Amino acid sequence: MKKLLLSTVSMTLLSCHFALAQFTLVRDETTGTALVSEGDDPVLVYNYGDQLADGIATDRTRSCYVHPLFGLDGEIITDDFPRDHLHHRGVSMMWPRMRVGDRQVDHWHLDGIRTLNKNLSLVQLADGAQLVADNTWTLDSGSIAATEQTKWRLHPAGVDGRIIDVQSIITAGDEPITLQGAVLPKGYGGHMIRLAPRTGEIITTDRGEHTRDSDRLPFRWADYSATFKGAQSISGVAMFPHPDYPDYAPSWQLRPYGILSISWPGSRPYVIMPGESLELTYRMWVHRGNADTGGVAEAWTEYMHTPGLDRMTPTSNRMELFKDESIDWTLVGTATYDRTQGQLHGHGEEPRNSFLVGPEIFDFELETEILAEAGSNSGIQVRSQVTDDGKAVRGYQVEIDTSERAWTGGLYDELRRGWLESLDGNEAARGAWMPGKWNHMRIIAEGTHFQTWVNGIPCIDAHDAMDLGGILAFQVHGGQCDVRWKNTTLTHLGRHAWEPLFDGRTLEGWRRSGGGQWTIEDGILSGRIQADEPRHGHLFTAGSHDDFTVRLEFMSPSGNSGIYFRAQETGTHGIKGFQAEVDGRSGKTGGLYETGGRQWVVPLPENTASFEDVYRPGEWNWMTITAKGPRIVVHVNGRKTADIVDHEGRREGPIALQLHGNQDMEVRFRTIELLESTPGTVTANGIAAEHTD
Repeated sequence: MKKLLLSTVSMTLLSCHFALAQFTLVRDETTGTALVSEGDDPVLVYNYGDQLADGIATDRTRSCYVHPLFGLDGEIITDDFPRDHLHHRGVSMMWPRMRVGDRQVDHWHLDGIRTLNKNLSLVQLADGAQLVADNTWTLDSGSIAATEQTKWRLHPAGVDGRIIDVQSIITAGDEPITLQGAVLPKGYGGHMIRLAPRTGEIITTDRGEHTRDSDRLPFRWADYSATFKGAQSISGVAMFPHPDYPDYAPSWQLRPYGILSISWPGSRPYVIMPGESLELTYRMWVHRGNADTGGVAEAWTEYMHTPGLDRMTPTSNRMELFKDESIDWTLVGTATYDRTQGQLHGHGEEPRNSFLVGPEIFDFELETEILAEAGSNSGIQVRSQVTDDGKAVRGYQVEIDTSERAWTGGLYDELRRGWLESLDGNEAARGAWMPGKWNHMRIIAEGTHFQTWVNGIPCIDAHDAMDLGGILAFQVHGGQCDVRWKNTTLTHLGRHAWEPLFDGRTLEGWRRSGGGQWTIEDGILSGRIQADEPRHGHLFTAGSHDDFTVRLEFMSPSGNSGIYFRAQETGTHGIKGFQAEVDGRSGKTGGLYETGGRQWVVPLPENTASFEDVYRPGEWNWMTITAKGPRIVVHVNGRKTADIVDHEGRREGPIALQLHGNQDMEVRFRTIELLESTPGTVTANGIAAEHTD
């Protein structure tokens, strides 16, 4: 049975002394509770032992969560065993759908799995304290499915509020752990706070106040403020997900009746493989007043600028598209578009596609809510162009698809290459769209990198370098189409541009190695080698590159060549590492070969497929290579020839052009460019993008 806090029986006291504050941990073994205080002021109680309220069934027994969380004036701002949802518990972390191997359990409703505490300690820090809970996720059978360590970094209270940084590290045991939120439309599961009884509640996010239930929408922060039971004034608590949180900004569950919850990974599954770990980190801001008077937005900005985090706040440039009167909209086609009260309604039964064309965009984040009538096909054109005849729009389109195919969120190249990234086989993404309801879509484009989400579920994560900028447009597809957009916001993040690695006149920034000759004629870099030369020849960049995108215009009149990257100058061939193949004879131009290692990686050795229809013999060809972390993507003439996640290869090294020994060969390069960000460009999670892609 749960008891009121801090019986004087079996109590131990640990104290930490600081220049600015004294934090203490008071453990009550009879109740399984531990109170952390700053001086005489209570901060929080960690329930490390079994808790059960009077009159509640024993299957609701829980442990390893915070309750109460106290406000700065001693008010209790969390709830436990609320009568409407008995399983809700203070400040906690739990998922309603979880699998341990193939076994289905329910962390949220305490079915088949419990979190149990093994050790609890208060650690002295230079300024504040850290409560460390070492826990296990234990099945009803008694076996341990995972370990969890959660740290609560407690900062001294200021005039307006207190910072509490929360870090949870989950490590899977002998079987994979699958985390999954509730089924659509809710998707809840993850870090949550259940708020205490109160009056005058206000939920505020970086998008403004929310007076109704909210699910699946991504926010940078969210705050719940109210006058809590027994308090004399308004106070509240905000949650700031760390900008490296997966799928940042994550989706949320917000409930005026008392829930503030970061809902990740939502309704799609996330698997932690045996022995691997997942880290989830956020900051709480416990404050006096409401979100405005309690300085929540300012506290979030300060968090983003914390030394070591050093993030920018690109949302300060967010604009509401259909409320901004400075934007000039033009119609391409014959469909009808109505813009009223911040909503866009496109409709018609037209013989061809129509588009409402808006601003020019480069790197950006776009969020919108979409309601499409059954049978409608539509899309959002990004970085696109109006055709020369003014009758159509060409370029990238993020799909809106109400058919049974369900490819909403896929990436299509209108009037050019067709489908770039469909959702074929991606059942989680295909199931994200909810017919007849408002659906949330999020699009991020950063350099060559495109990401989309529908209702908080990731759809595509792709690289394509065809266009770095262009117009934004909303499509009404030919035939019967009726689609609405609302709450549509655009955040400009900056732009990327191509910078030459080869100046067309000299080999400045390059160095020769091995056999063969390199010459420059009329702005064209030519490499030649003879069959009697056993050595391979290479032309290395003077600098080293880790994450990058390079674009080359090349022709291969004879023989075999390649573009090495993250290379190492060593070995019998003078080089070791990955090369993107340049060989018009074999049909493998654009494949990936690892010299001094695994040899062919794409195509796989057992796969005889080639790319003969991609390379154009006797003509100039384009190749782009993107290497970002373990991800490597190669395109030849706009067609993707390789897309792998490689954890074995090198992550840094020079780029090198190859002359293959023991053969008569020639290769020519007319353009060699590296993608660079312009000053001021940032990513959606606030990282300065200089010299990155």
